[in-house]
Amino acid sequence: MRLGAWILLFVITTLFAAWVVIFSTWNLQDNPVASQFAIAFFIFISAGPYWMLYDSWRRDKKLTPKMWLFFVPSGFVYYYFEHFRPRKRRAE
Repeated sequence: MRLGAWILLFVITTLFAAWVVIFSTWNLQDNPVASQFAIAFFIFISAGPYWMLYDSWRRDKKLTPKMWLFFVPSGFVYYYFEHFRPRKRRAE
């Protein structure tokens, strides 16, 4: 994907997360499915960067510029599609 599409994805996921936290009225009593979706979303975007940082550190053994994606919400999705998957395909 192009860089502009990745930036758009980062902005959309950040805005969605901000909307859930600030403006949404989702709670477990009134809307359990939506609130459980929100909890899963936040677990996903919180755990992903740690996986990316671990995999990048294990692979490169030094600090690289792509490790700064740790601080970008959903930046690990870029790492997965642009670095991890192509590497797995080459290994097969």
